[in-house]
Amino acid sequence: MTTHSNPAFVDSAMNKLADYFDDLANGKVQVPRQSVTTSIRERIQDDDVTAYHDLLVTQTGPLFLHFLASVPGILEELSHVGVALDRYTRERRKEDDRLFTLWEVDAFDGSSARTLAKYSHGAIRTLTNSPNKANRQHFDAHADKEISAFYSGSFLQVTDDIVADSLGLAAPFRGVDYVYEMAAFQFYGRNRDEHLKFVSRFLREDGLAFFLEKLNQPDLAEYERRERVKDELHKSHYFSEAQIAWKKDAMLLQMENGQILFSDFVEAASRYFSHIYVIWNGTNFYEFVASNDEKSICRFIELLGEPFIPEGFCFESPVVRKLSYPHD
Repeated sequence: MTTHSNPAFVDSAMNKLADYFDDLANGKVQVPRQSVTTSIRERIQDDDVTAYHDLLVTQTGPLFLHFLASVPGILEELSHVGVALDRYTRERRKEDDRLFTLWEVDAFDGSSARTLAKYSHGAIRTLTNSPNKANRQHFDAHADKEISAFYSGSFLQVTDDIVADSLGLAAPFRGVDYVYEMAAFQFYGRNRDEHLKFVSRFLREDGLAFFLEKLNQPDLAEYERRERVKDELHKSHYFSEAQIAWKKDAMLLQMENGQILFSDFVEAASRYFSHIYVIWNGTNFYEFVASNDEKSICRFIELLGEPFIPEGFCFESPVVRKLSYPHD
């Protein structure tokens, strides 16, 4: 089993910022001054997405709430993807009536995965890992442990046995149906090849892998422009100017040291997945879905449709598009 003695963890920003994350998870610092809810409810013409949103925001822990207040449009997108995954899973179960599973990588207190498990009425059982032990208490406070599990540790510690035991999967372990990386890789450096190789081996042959990434831009001025948009149009609703400035000094430099370019991410992901789509953009944040099964990913994209992104935060057109093709 991989342990925290792994140099990739010891030298990571995730480890160096451990005390800071602990304070965030305990609600000691950087607490949003108001609740986080969608500002575009009237534009979301899908009652299932608004219902999912309402379930999600009622059971968030402090660190996840901070995350929602920091990333423009991500609340709407997690609700959008959650509904699409539920619809996709219900369709799949008509032909393959079994338990479907999701592993959420380094994802705070599991707010997003717990919501998916509850919304799907247990059709999707979820596992969340987090290296920040303070997140456990918030998972315990909100989770239905019949359908959601939590592992205290870095994703680099996760093994087949941990996943199988946590999700109640019978041997032999064939992988999970869905993997969702919640902007975690950047805290472990820039070696996306290593990160993607590690998590991809946990995925079933027809599974879907989601990657939420904060990316650099080829033009530094463009990166900084998008950061200003994020801070001024989104974060300013939840944090003071002093809080925003303090976080930049305390945390963002460590994060940026682990960020890569859009093209570099796609190049690395293409080594492990035959099909990759970008499905969302919010300033410098991007969401991708990848798979080695063309039928699975194409059907998911059909069910997903276009994202609901608040005005001013999307810099991609078209947003949803294919980025790679099967290897020869």
